[in-house]
Amino acid sequence: MARVPAPTWTRAEFEALPEDLPVRVSLVHGELVPRPRPRPIHQRVARRLATRIEDAAPAAWQVDTDVDVLLDDDETEPVEMAPDIVVYSTDHDPYERPIPADLVTLVVEVVSPSTKRKDRRAHPELYAEAGIRHFWRVETDQLAPAFAIYTYEIDDATGRYVATGVHHDRISVTSPFGLDIELKPVRDH
Repeated sequence: MARVPAPTWTRAEFEALPEDLPVRVSLVHGELVPRPRPRPIHQRVARRLATRIEDAAPAAWQVDTDVDVLLDDDETEPVEMAPDIVVYSTDHDPYERPIPADLVTLVVEVVSPSTKRKDRRAHPELYAEAGIRHFWRVETDQLAPAFAIYTYEIDDATGRYVATGVHHDRISVTSPFGLDIELKPVRDH
């Protein structure tokens, strides 16, 4: 049986969707992609990490969770997604959505069982194509030793992310700005 193609959505149609939809959605190449509601532990890790990043961020950057980022404004295949954590320029008005990708320096995805394939493969590819310089992936396996933050930065030669570190107990980086965060309070229940 032939697959019926999904209707293509424009950015205007996507932006017109009500904020109180019963399901969260992203717009990927013009298609609505439902996103499962996260578990409380997922939200807790994202909130705690976002708070620590915000505390360390210079005044030129603002930090929010689960906000829309415009990755590709293509007329027929736009891409707009809401990473778990977004660090973006204070040049963007926080009352406006979406945030243009060129104002974002870091996105963070907290991996959940239902989103692991997308968080590990598909989403980083879309973020790199949009030119977002830094990407972090937080693995939240129920066993504390498995908790890790994988950091990536765009390689200017390839336009793809290259690994810059794996952090278990502490994340200490100088880019996109200086951060030194103990991870035990982020990961512990």
